[in-house]
Amino acid sequence: MLIGLVAALVSACGRGEAASQAPEGAMGLLLVAQDERTAAPAITGDGLTGGSISILDYPGKLVVLNAFASWCTPCQRELPILVAAQKAYPNVQFVGLDVKDNDEAALGFLAAEGATYPVIKDPAGDLLAQFTMNPTRGLPVTFFIDEQGKLAGRILGEVTTDNLETALKSFM
Repeated sequence: MLIGLVAALVSACGRGEAASQAPEGAMGLLLVAQDERTAAPAITGDGLTGGSISILDYPGKLVVLNAFASWCTPCQRELPILVAAQKAYPNVQFVGLDVKDNDEAALGFLAAEGATYPVIKDPAGDLLAQFTMNPTRGLPVTFFIDEQGKLAGRILGEVTTDNLETALKSFM
């Protein structure tokens, strides 16, 4: 367990509270029981390719909100997994939250992997800060918002095929 925590600390791209200060059990996949879910923050912002995007734009769909930055190494490793999952789960809405990043770098990063889902810009990290399920305030982090707009879970740290599949299958 200590080795896993050290690896998470070394690979984390976050700024702010250190991952080592996160509550025990806070790292990795967390699924919230349906009766314990709370409303997700109503995240709305400028889209990376223009217009305005809100996670409330997808009522009745499971939303996978991935907070990333093009300069984040774990974010770079997880993007192909997210792109593949978007294709494998067409009834799930994937949305990106581009945190503290350069627009051109983010667009190039997403295009290189073929990511086509909508992305909300978060230049100061203010939108990400609204999610209290991110105890480290670091990147990457992925939130699952159920069909009723409630926080159903999160992956703190890098998405893997295994933890993403586990989460998605739990909601199906």
